[in-house]
Amino acid sequence: MKKLFIVAVLGLGSFMTGHAQEHAIKANPIGLAFGIANAGYEFEVNESQSATVSGLFYNIGDANGFGIGAEYRFYFSSKDALNGWHAGPTAGYVSLSDDFDNSAGFLSVGGQAGHQWIFGEHFLLDVFAGLSFVTGDSDSLAVSINSTAVGLGVSLGYAW
Repeated sequence: MKKLFIVAVLGLGSFMTGHAQEHAIKANPIGLAFGIANAGYEFEVNESQSATVSGLFYNIGDANGFGIGAEYRFYFSSKDALNGWHAGPTAGYVSLSDDFDNSAGFLSVGGQAGHQWIFGEHFLLDVFAGLSFVTGDSDSLAVSINSTAVGLGVSLGYAW
């Protein structure tokens, strides 16, 4: 049993140190100025592709809520899946409510493109733009939305 434990620890240690920059945690600092906090976890799928899962929290005026998102990236400019030019599909869901017990849910599907740089060994900067189709409704407000949206973003993060 002791040998199995030692082999497992050594194997895990070599996995953690042998594969540099296959994971990243990042957040959008500009969104905080507008009442939107979002953070994501990006991980390498293969040497030129990655996937991201993200969580969002909104607190704008009387409205607050949460959101979840997913993105798949294809990296074009290098063999490092977390560095360089990228593009790919995105999807997300946002649930909002206000102080008057009104609520709404929105689904978005679209695409995004941008460039991500890794500075030094671990710090990253991601600049991106996207276009999405947004649909949703609010039973309490009797409102339905079907629209397109353009998004711009900057994220700072840590890669390992």
